[in-house]
Amino acid sequence: MKMQSGKVAVTLFCLGSFVIYYFITLAITWFPDYAALRQQGLLVPVLCLFEFAVLWPLYRFYQTHRDDIPLGRLRLKPALLFIVLLLGLMAAQTLFLQPERWLEDQAHQTAFTLWVLLFSAVLLAPVFEEILFRGFLLQVFLLWAPRSRFAAILLTSLLFAAMHTQYIHWQTIVVLTLFSILLCYARLRADGLLLPVALHMLNNLIALLPSLWYV
Repeated sequence: MKMQSGKVAVTLFCLGSFVIYYFITLAITWFPDYAALRQQGLLVPVLCLFEFAVLWPLYRFYQTHRDDIPLGRLRLKPALLFIVLLLGLMAAQTLFLQPERWLEDQAHQTAFTLWVLLFSAVLLAPVFEEILFRGFLLQVFLLWAPRSRFAAILLTSLLFAAMHTQYIHWQTIVVLTLFSILLCYARLRADGLLLPVALHMLNNLIALLPSLWYV
């Protein structure tokens, strides 16, 4: 440990980061061009850019004081195992998922907008979402309840699903919760964020690629 920080200080920092993240999602609705951004399909990319610009420096600051949320490294066997589990989950969800309006709307955007969305959703969102959910929030829950690992994972995953307000069907919320549970176990198995970030990127890439066929 680089520097012993109290549980309360760590909790305040991590929960404060979540509050900042939530505030950004609200503050963007106050933009003068909010309606235009939404109509042009650029709302999510702009939101991702702001959230990444805030959460990545917060994570780097955290790393200078503690070493309990490392990036870690990718190891072949765990990576292959969790890729198979992810693909299995994605295959299973096709049997019961309902079409989401948000995803359907992406197919009617311009090629430029779709590529911007692909960049932000595949390269930016997985980084700051893993920092926040599988990093800060999961770490706080484990810090206070180290013997209740599954409860910590489930609470993290329910919060993760609840924050994806662009989806409206309960089936999608269930899938997001299961997806987060998988990512939480990947973080714990790999002892770092790199594996869940890679899995999250793969998931978003597969989910958004079909939209490019309609351009």
